[in-house]
Amino acid sequence: MRKLVLFLLISLFLVACSKDSSVATIANPSPDQELSFSKAGLSLLLEEHRYVGSPSVIAMTIKNDSMQDFGFGEYFHIELKRKSGWHILIHSDAVFINNPHLNDFGRVLAAGDETDMRFSIEELGIELAPGEYRIVKTFLSQEDPFFEISVASPFSVE
Repeated sequence: MRKLVLFLLISLFLVACSKDSSVATIANPSPDQELSFSKAGLSLLLEEHRYVGSPSVIAMTIKNDSMQDFGFGEYFHIELKRKSGWHILIHSDAVFINNPHLNDFGRVLAAGDETDMRFSIEELGIELAPGEYRIVKTFLSQEDPFFEISVASPFSVE
C-alpha cells in the first residue's frame, strides 16, 4: 500500500511538472510540419512572439502581396511543438456553435491589401501551458484553379 501511494504521488508530481500537461493535442503530428510565416505573397505577422502566461488574445496582421485575391475566415488553429513535431491543439466543437463567426470563409483579402486581426484563445475554451506554439491560417484562392495556402507564425508561452 505504501508503494502504491508513493507511486501515485510521484506520478502526480511528474504530470504536474510536465511542460504541456494541460494542453490536449491530436496524437499524430500535423501533416504540414514545414510552414513559413509567408508563402506565395501571403504573410502572417504576429504583434508579439513571447507571452508570459496564456494569452487571452493573439493580435496579428495578415498581408496579401500577391496578384490575386484570397478568401479566409476568422478561425485560426494553434499547434504545439513536441519532440515528434507540431501537433494540432484540440478544443471542443461547441466553440463553433457558441461563436458562429469562427469559420474559414466569408472574407476576402484583396491583392495588395492587409488587415489586422485578433484571435481569442479564450473563445476556444483552452489555456496554453508553457511551450512553443504556432498559429496557423489557411487561405483559399478565389479563381480557378482553386487551391489552399497555409502560413504559420511561431510564438512561445512562458
